[in-house]
Amino acid sequence: MGILPLILGFVLAWRWGYKGPLGLYVLSTAAVILIMWMTYYMGEWNDLEGDRINQNFNQFSGGSRVLAKEVIPAWVSLLLGYGCLTGAILIGFYIYLQYQNDLRALLLGGLGIFFGFFYSSKPFRWSYHGLGEILIGFCYSWLPIATGFFLFTGFFSPQILLLSIPVGLSIFNVILINEFPDEEADRAIGKKNLVVRFGKERMGDLYIGLSILTGFSFIKMMWGLGDTPFWLLVLSAIPPLLILWNLIQVWRGNYHDTRKLELLCRNTLFVNLSMTMLLTIRFTVLV
Repeated sequence: MGILPLILGFVLAWRWGYKGPLGLYVLSTAAVILIMWMTYYMGEWNDLEGDRINQNFNQFSGGSRVLAKEVIPAWVSLLLGYGCLTGAILIGFYIYLQYQNDLRALLLGGLGIFFGFFYSSKPFRWSYHGLGEILIGFCYSWLPIATGFFLFTGFFSPQILLLSIPVGLSIFNVILINEFPDEEADRAIGKKNLVVRFGKERMGDLYIGLSILTGFSFIKMMWGLGDTPFWLLVLSAIPPLLILWNLIQVWRGNYHDTRKLELLCRNTLFVNLSMTMLLTIRFTVLV
């Protein structure tokens, strides 16, 4: 989910006529992967108490279950988290010294590390206070797109913000719907995310509203960039159709059904991934 927006930023820079050495593409991608791994490993460690008592998880929620089932010792996740943190910092400074001598490049990477590390870690624990969903929306949309673009151009473009709207709204919904199965466990350990704070019904309404905005913003971006090949228009119908299916499921309250909720989690994720890929393809074949 983080790599595709980064590649979208690369492609946008390429459309503006900016290219760079292969090493910068590889290293920046590696840094983003390490930041995401760090976030996941630290989340496994910090959310272990809730994962152990969670009985309603599915394959998209409730952690990986590796620590909860004691497949490996919990400290391994903590060690890996700090290892990825160290690797991301080292790569970030190398990129700054070798390729992009602009403090804003360090700031972009630093924001990803700061928000990712403290997503579940003390003292901030964004995901425990209803801020995690917003920060995920930012860190998996504008931030990687802007980073991929800035590293090769040295400036920012308004198109970054426009592209980040459908990507950010859709990833927000991914996190939001993934909180539904974990509500009871999260409430038990004092994790006050949006679903715990406001309940499934209200957050279902929010999901519907954001899904509608996501669909319209995606269509606007796909149709507002000039002539679009017919085959791409056909493919572009996939995310709106999935969004429509998701809306119907939430409207009917099917998130109370375990199997249907898991399908809803899966399709919400696929909306995000497919939209990001299609936007990237759109800029690649832009005429």
